[in-house]
Amino acid sequence: MPSPLVSVPARLARDPSGSLSVLAVFVFVAMLLVAGLAVDMMRHETVRLRLQDTTDRAVLAATMLRGAGTDATPEQIVRAYFAAEGLSAQLAGRIDVVENSDGRTVTVAPAATVPSLFLSLVGVDSLPLTTLAQANEAVQGRTRIDLVMVLDISGSMGSAGKIDAMRSAAATLARSLLADNDDGHVALSIVPYDAWVLPPPGMLSEFASVTGNGACNDWTVWNSITNSLTQPTTRAWCDTASWAQVRPFLHDPVEAAGYINGLQARGTTSIDLGVRHGALFFDPSLRPAVAALIDTGQVAPQFRDHPLSWDEPGAVRALVLLTDGQNCCGERYSQMLQDANTLAVCSELKARDVLIYAIAFQAPAAGAALMQGCASSENHFFNADVGEILSVFEGIGANIQTRALRLTL
Repeated sequence: MPSPLVSVPARLARDPSGSLSVLAVFVFVAMLLVAGLAVDMMRHETVRLRLQDTTDRAVLAATMLRGAGTDATPEQIVRAYFAAEGLSAQLAGRIDVVENSDGRTVTVAPAATVPSLFLSLVGVDSLPLTTLAQANEAVQGRTRIDLVMVLDISGSMGSAGKIDAMRSAAATLARSLLADNDDGHVALSIVPYDAWVLPPPGMLSEFASVTGNGACNDWTVWNSITNSLTQPTTRAWCDTASWAQVRPFLHDPVEAAGYINGLQARGTTSIDLGVRHGALFFDPSLRPAVAALIDTGQVAPQFRDHPLSWDEPGAVRALVLLTDGQNCCGERYSQMLQDANTLAVCSELKARDVLIYAIAFQAPAAGAALMQGCASSENHFFNADVGEILSVFEGIGANIQTRALRLTL
């Protein structure tokens, strides 16, 4: 007769119920790795944003020899910026300065590794990252910058302090870029959007093929950015609160910041309408409408040649697109078609060399994926929360200024 102790393993081997426990262990480990990957990628993104922001600010200051005294060299300024952020090790001498009769060019290319907390379980001990910024300050000339901020003011922005944080961050960017701007070399257009976008008073009267009696614009086609005034459209009924009107081609920092600080939260989310109306202010065919806005005092006279021609030498065009949500709620088109129209407009803008900085502001996965698809590159996409949004806008401002310096002739 076999021993009872000997027969226990045999009985366990014959009992199929134990297989579920083994499967559960594998499923748990897989779930742990997936969650760990998300945590490690978030940590990587946080470090990347910090390093890119420091790089942009340092190269901008070094090119302009700003902030460290007249005797400081560009290399010393860059090192001072990185030391202040505790990132000297990541800089590691990766600075290149070229000075000649044409001006000064500064290139900074730091690198870092982010230790893995969870991916080390599968042999990935760290995640590498690099950033790059280059700026050129020419002896003569000022680059013309056209910036359009397309800002979500849907009802969900009224929760968790989001609208306040966005207003503060966007106003900071406006004040920074519009400083010392009496000549209007920087033009800022602000496009708030919820379910609709409210154009400036009288602007729809300049459209060649428009019907209806409402205040908002509802084009027949939403996936093209050219010949905007001749595309068939309908005047749609919408809320006409003056604080929500589009403000094109601002040049005064106080006026721009005041307008941004008046934005409120309401309605649903139509990112497709927001980005299409943002693209409107890059389309040179809009000039007759801009001339009419100048004649009524809504736009300053120095912007009569706006939107600039696509082949304007050295111009920097940038669009900041922010949402805390996703396309919603099927009143005009399905979400799938809204997303497709959004991406089509973004693709055409990028093909025209418009820089798109896309911000998922505590947005759901679908909204974040859409922003990532719109962004000019991985480095132009930001997944930010309330505590990070100011740094994101500051980094965007520094990056635009760096780009402008680099393109100055």
